[in-house]
Amino acid sequence: MDAELKTMIEEAMHQEQLSHDFYQRLADLVQQPETKETFLFLAKEELEHKAFLGQCLTPGGCPLVGQAQDVHLAEIMQTPAITPDLSPKEALVVAMKREEGSYRFYQRLASLQPPGEARAFLEKMAQMELSHKEKMEYLFDNAAFPEAW
Repeated sequence: MDAELKTMIEEAMHQEQLSHDFYQRLADLVQQPETKETFLFLAKEELEHKAFLGQCLTPGGCPLVGQAQDVHLAEIMQTPAITPDLSPKEALVVAMKREEGSYRFYQRLASLQPPGEARAFLEKMAQMELSHKEKMEYLFDNAAFPEAW
């Protein structure tokens, strides 16, 4: 593995840690127990993403990432204001928008790279973030029943 790719992986791991810390701070901020639980779940997910990236630094390399389906739900949603009374549904919208931003970030970075190891890694990261976005959209669409909130 060349030094540039190693640096990219380490930076991606740092970004996952920042996302974990963000969701943890939101969990500490909100008042509704269900919203707190949602943010704690999201924080745990980010640590799992960081662990996945850690595997990329091992001789075995990055595990395969499946193809995610982009249903573009996040793109039509407005990010709610972050307040202590944020609902679980709104928490999922915050997460969708955050994952959408990460997906676009890695997609753009990959497009700036020549073909090779670094570009392949960034494309894999974009797919991983898209799958995270897909998961948040699924939770929002299938678990966030308005009559339950």
